[in-house]
Amino acid sequence: MTLRSLSSFVGPVLAGIVLGLPLPGSAAGCQDVAFVDVIAESAWVNLDLVPAQGTAGVRDALRQAQSQYAGRPVRIRLAPGHYTDNLGSEIFAQALWRSDAAPLWLTATDPRPNATVLGQGLNLLAVSYVAIDGLTIGPAQVGAWDGRRHAAPGPLQAAAGIHVAGAALDGARAGASGQNLNLQVYGRFLPSHHVLVRRVTVQNLFGDDERDAETAEGHDMDGMKFNQVQDLWVLDSRVDRTSRHGIDNVGVHRAAFCRNLVARNGGGMGIEAKGGSVDVLYDSNSFYRVRRVELGGEETDAVYYFSLDGRWDYEALRTVARNNLIVDAREAALDFSGCSDCSAVGNTILFSAAYRPAGTAIEPLGGDAVRAHDSRVLGADDGAGNDCQTWDTGQADHVTVDPCWGVGSRAPAPVNRVLRNQRLLLANNVFMSERPLFGQGGGAVVPCPLNASGALPEISWTGNYWWNGGAALPAAGCSVLAEGSSSRLPLAGAVSAPLRGGAIDASTLDRLAGSLLQVSRPLSDGSLLRHAVSAATMASHDHQGAPRGSASGGIAAGFVGALAGPGQDADRVFNWAQRLYPTLLPAAAISQTLGDYYARHYPQTQTYLGAWNGHLYALGPSFGFAVVDLGPLADWMALAAAAGY
Repeated sequence: MTLRSLSSFVGPVLAGIVLGLPLPGSAAGCQDVAFVDVIAESAWVNLDLVPAQGTAGVRDALRQAQSQYAGRPVRIRLAPGHYTDNLGSEIFAQALWRSDAAPLWLTATDPRPNATVLGQGLNLLAVSYVAIDGLTIGPAQVGAWDGRRHAAPGPLQAAAGIHVAGAALDGARAGASGQNLNLQVYGRFLPSHHVLVRRVTVQNLFGDDERDAETAEGHDMDGMKFNQVQDLWVLDSRVDRTSRHGIDNVGVHRAAFCRNLVARNGGGMGIEAKGGSVDVLYDSNSFYRVRRVELGGEETDAVYYFSLDGRWDYEALRTVARNNLIVDAREAALDFSGCSDCSAVGNTILFSAAYRPAGTAIEPLGGDAVRAHDSRVLGADDGAGNDCQTWDTGQADHVTVDPCWGVGSRAPAPVNRVLRNQRLLLANNVFMSERPLFGQGGGAVVPCPLNASGALPEISWTGNYWWNGGAALPAAGCSVLAEGSSSRLPLAGAVSAPLRGGAIDASTLDRLAGSLLQVSRPLSDGSLLRHAVSAATMASHDHQGAPRGSASGGIAAGFVGALAGPGQDADRVFNWAQRLYPTLLPAAAISQTLGDYYARHYPQTQTYLGAWNGHLYALGPSFGFAVVDLGPLADWMALAAAAGY
């Protein structure tokens, strides 16, 4: 992100974070300073909305921002309340081409979940430097199910809560000659870029004739969907109960998904990034009862594949999943599909005592810890789509072209090319089932530590800790688990359950988020300490922003799994405060020891939050430049816990 002004903090721990902001072509990260947070308050043009204006008011404000203030930073501020759907369709806007000096910020003045609610999804085509912040899309609860329909309020009907897409370049131009594709035409896009989604809640998107999202047969509503997008950040958001994917990505380059909660989605993935995606980071997210967390993706329609390098031989390149909590995944916790140079490091995978695989006891359809399989670029004969959106200069509008580039998905190679997993790393993860799960069942098919199909994937396993409810891992019926000598297996180094476990409270999203933290916390016996091996993609911080290892011991001295130790209340309070006060505490900081304080520094506002001797302290211009005692940490912890932290 572009940085315009930043105070000159030079602390050695945070210097790399402060100065290492992504330039064009560099990967996105969780500590990047948002482009909207570096604009001076006095520079904003404010367009204020109230709920009576409904979703039409939101659409009109987006258009007004572009038509009247294209060269100035515009902030569309939504007052709290419900913005009823008075469009009858998604809130659609296109060609919102902005700059780092003149971004467009659609933001709720009250960013708490369910405070500022849109009655329709957002659909943005061909946009740049656009931020969506603090909104809720969809009802918190749906009405009772009578076997046919829901009582009011019904679930939201939208293709996606948020959909951002690029547009095909020269979509009406012929992209093939005979049996040869012209890759100077075919597969080229003008991507949307520099898109920020922050503190957004998307919930209850499924058919009104469906009982719930998880069992919905429609499989047609995504929480968030990004096609052909570069430089993308999805931060501190929640996606719950959508009938298809939680977060779907096709052809995204340089994207960071950080500190999100994704739960109870239906026929799609909890998250995936496929179709030529490059440099995608899943960091410090929580996933609950999703089908799978996908590195790569299952089969991309040819007309949506967006190659950054012209290779067309992977679904995803250099995807990293780290610091994530994955609890009770319905089919598989981690799934690699067509992923090259991808890694899963420092994650916690937990199957609770209440977990039961989908399917039957004889033919379970889930319960795998890791899956790996090939993917493919789909052609028209496989049912792949043929159309695309492209800009028509004469009409000054985006138009649908079918078939795109003259051939659509009915094209020669690389269409139908098989995309294989290559060079995968799984390191420093915790895989735990509270009761015996892997290898258990009454038939030939059993839940497995590894379920691999297609070409034998290149997987390096090291530093992982396995616990199967006290039982050994299966010796037959599953793919070979070639764990390294640094890993711990049940009855061979792993001698006890490493995590607290227990019941999960999913009655509200706040309670679910807090409950997932509690059940995933390491026990205090130190079984996960001083066990991690060195890995280039391992973070120096954990799921909560706590440092993983000592200054002298480094990463090798740190914990295995997503959480570095049995508990750190200060980090939970810091995270809660960051979400509640993003202007004062912009960009998620990493905790460190500063003298006697366990603290975080926010250099953009010259603010510190710290904990010492059971109290919470603050220092900075907003506090009078003197250290202020904010009271007992336990009092703040109660507020943070109630909000799901």
